[in-house]
Amino acid sequence: MDHGEGLTTPRWHIGQIMVRVLQLAQMPQDEVATGIGVPLHELSRCLTGQQLPSRSMLARFARVCGADPMVLLMVREDQQRRAEV
Repeated sequence: MDHGEGLTTPRWHIGQIMVRVLQLAQMPQDEVATGIGVPLHELSRCLTGQQLPSRSMLARFARVCGADPMVLLMVREDQQRRAEV
């Protein structure tokens, strides 16, 4: 049996940074999802690196969590640029 079956490596590392921001904000995911206006499953996909958050979603996420949106947006743009290569 393959123990890695069904597991995939996260594509977008911005999710790891978002998780850390969420931890520092000490806010529940459902509250943040409501605050940024997205379904919880969409936020979850971004946090696990399965989905690249849009620029507007990431900026709203940062504001709701009390983080600097510019830093997160710079990381997002860098990742997107590297993925295109």
